Amino acid sequence: ALITNHSLGISGGTEKSTYSVGMSYLYQDGVMDVENNYKRLNFRAALDMAAKQLSYRALSAKMLRDKLLAKGHDEEAADYALAWLTERSMLNDELFAESVVRSYTRKGYGAARIRQELTRRGIDRDTAEAAMQTFSPDEAQMLALLEKRLRGDVSDRKEVEKAVAALQRRGFAWNDIKRALETYGSSLPEEE
Repeated sequence: ALITNHSLGISGGTEKSTYSVGMSYLYQDGVMDVENNYKRLNFRAALDMAAKQLSYRALSAKMLRDKLLAKGHDEEAADYALAWLTERSMLNDELFAESVVRSYTRKGYGAARIRQELTRRGIDRDTAEAAMQTFSPDEAQMLALLEKRLRGDVSDRKEVEKAVAALQRRGFAWNDIKRALETYGSSLPEEE
């Protein structure tokens, strides 16, 4: 059977934006398979949308799948796009989880809050725990928060309790908070 295939791709852009448009035409003489062509177009559209979303920022597989479904792609097309991107290492939950851990550590969050964020972003428990192996609480961030809250005065018990509560809300464990309080208290000058 005679096969005719035409493709046209146009791309360009400026410093601030880029665009890319592609179109493809395939004709195979004697074969009428509308269902297959629709699936192929639908899979391609889902893959294009997934690649576009990943070009904006990193996403977990669950986040990307949810975005594709919200944009109207069916589950089969969304799963195809995820599998295609994962197979080519363009979508990797392990690397994404590690970057979330690094980012939230730099922002001054503790282990509990980071685990919560990983769960919210669709990272499974095993992958999250593997990513958390690199985590260690940033004592400098904790000390900076204590300084901001207490301003060198550890005599007011209510203010110390508020500072402790603030660190707990940021996800720090009590042992880490206690150690930071001891370091902060010992770094204050002695009153004469």
